[in-house]
Amino acid sequence: MAKKNQHSGKRKQTVKSRETTEKVADFTSSGFWTNNLIPILILFVLPFALYGMSLGFEYVLDDKIVITDNDFTKKGFSGIWDILITDSFEGYFGEQKTILAGGRYRPLSIITFAIEYQIFGLNPVAGHFFNILLYALSALLLFRVLLQLFPPLETSRWYLSLPFVASLLFVLHPVHTEVVANIKGRDEILALLFAFGALYFILKHLKNNSIPMLLGACISLLLGILAKENALTWLFIIPLSLYYFTKASWGQIAKITGALLLTVLLYFLIRYNALGYILYTGKESTDIMNNPFYGLDPGKRAATIMYTLGLYIKLLLYPHPLTHDYYPFQIPIIDFQDWRALLSVLVNLSLLIYALLGIRKKSIPSYAILFYFASLSIVSNIFVNVGTTMNERFIYMPSVGLCIILAYFITRWLPARLNEKPNEVNIISVGLLSILCFAYVAKTLIRVPDWRNALTLNSAAVRFSPNSARANCFMGVAIFEDYKIETDANRKKQMLDDVSYYIDRALELYPAYGSALTMYSGVLAEHYKLDYDLDKLLAGFTEVLRYRTRTDFTDEYIQYLIDQNREPNKLASFLYVVGYNINLNGRSDSKTALHYLNFAYQVNPNDQNTIKAIVQCYQNLGNASAAQQYRNLLE
Repeated sequence: MAKKNQHSGKRKQTVKSRETTEKVADFTSSGFWTNNLIPILILFVLPFALYGMSLGFEYVLDDKIVITDNDFTKKGFSGIWDILITDSFEGYFGEQKTILAGGRYRPLSIITFAIEYQIFGLNPVAGHFFNILLYALSALLLFRVLLQLFPPLETSRWYLSLPFVASLLFVLHPVHTEVVANIKGRDEILALLFAFGALYFILKHLKNNSIPMLLGACISLLLGILAKENALTWLFIIPLSLYYFTKASWGQIAKITGALLLTVLLYFLIRYNALGYILYTGKESTDIMNNPFYGLDPGKRAATIMYTLGLYIKLLLYPHPLTHDYYPFQIPIIDFQDWRALLSVLVNLSLLIYALLGIRKKSIPSYAILFYFASLSIVSNIFVNVGTTMNERFIYMPSVGLCIILAYFITRWLPARLNEKPNEVNIISVGLLSILCFAYVAKTLIRVPDWRNALTLNSAAVRFSPNSARANCFMGVAIFEDYKIETDANRKKQMLDDVSYYIDRALELYPAYGSALTMYSGVLAEHYKLDYDLDKLLAGFTEVLRYRTRTDFTDEYIQYLIDQNREPNKLASFLYVVGYNINLNGRSDSKTALHYLNFAYQVNPNDQNTIKAIVQCYQNLGNASAAQQYRNLLE
């Protein structure tokens, strides 16, 4: 028994001594490329092997906002200044629209798209290639920084060193598929790339007290934040890293943090000049597709957020299923009576407590957990409403923390517990790493093809996010785009039925969903072209107008029906009823009511009821002269 305790004590001492060794950062970067040629080649080639197939993929999803339909991007070099001084959505909408809380100011990735457009035109091959290249460079920079923070043990083989294993797992992790395979995801890649660049320059600064290196760190951090706001969290992560893994004094850490803080303040100044505000406009979106927590009481909001934080951990540990769509109501609204919220609170709180208790010991798992929570904080919905319940791309940066923990477990904790001898290959560690890598590669290769085009992407979304109104609507839109170019009559009819199915499902989930209502109107119009059943068409339009009194499509199609002059009396009666009800049935909007009544008057200028209703609307609007003008038309 005594021998057993003595043996156990030796193991604990081995772990402790190794962790103590690990805390001494290696600032020597000379010979990095020659001494680490094999791991460098592996980490650089793997992203192309995993994502190379995406070179043949199309623009999808939000690519239209930042690339294909963005006027500033399509100006090329001459659009760069516009990108720098405006909201990131302005090039798409044509004006500043605050549809998401806090607005969006992420000019760096859009600038790269403008440069690509200048050189290659609208060419998704270039976009996908540069995403993969930047992802590969991120892996190399991650490896180089981790070599400085976690210098390999003397007995470690390169393929079982913590820096290489963590970087390898980062490259292979399937949860990164959305970021790499979706060109728009470049903002995430650039944010992490430049954030790690800032840490790298800081470590070089500490080595030689080099002011140029400190300046380089500040510039790199600024570029990271200009790519995406996530990089703001490195104002905490960088000092944390210095505390854990360097011999920097508190004074040095304070000076470095001060320089980084000035960089952050400069960013906010740039942001304010571009948007006119720092974070909040004072207006809250009432559309749950852009504000899923609108109208929720604080308890349900907190419980739902905690549930998503639990899902993030689950996705990092078990990345299945993967989907790009977590919009209402794929993530259910729950309260703290739901066990899922309580379990997430328990898991996250336990991890946080463990990490805080490990601060004095400067343990590697403690650092990794704090890295995870810090980088996730800004997109967690706890402090800032990000406009959606969750997204897999939000854990791209935090996943580094998980990769460090897994690498620590495989390369240091497990060998120490197994009392590994010098220069001995730990079969269990190798086996565990092999299983993880095989599983990650398989899942990534299965997931990447979903991003080929809008149809494949949305087909996967409705399979794994069946309760998302957005996924169902986008699936309907994707089929409708193919429907418009289909020439076979039977095939077109089947496709139109498929569109109807998904749009009906979207409206079943969220009856007031504007995009789905517009698509529903389009489907009604296409059916009308086939059967000319005006009663069915107008009944459908009535349903649409119950939730949205004005849509561009219904306006255009009503004008088309007027020009066609089919059953004018029926159409005029419908338009009169719509306008009358809007004005008088508790939905007092005389301007909108007048819009439809003018349509009715255009169809039948002799209808006395329509004229009376128009007079009433003008009176409500305070336009006495117009009211009198129409009053003169009354018999």
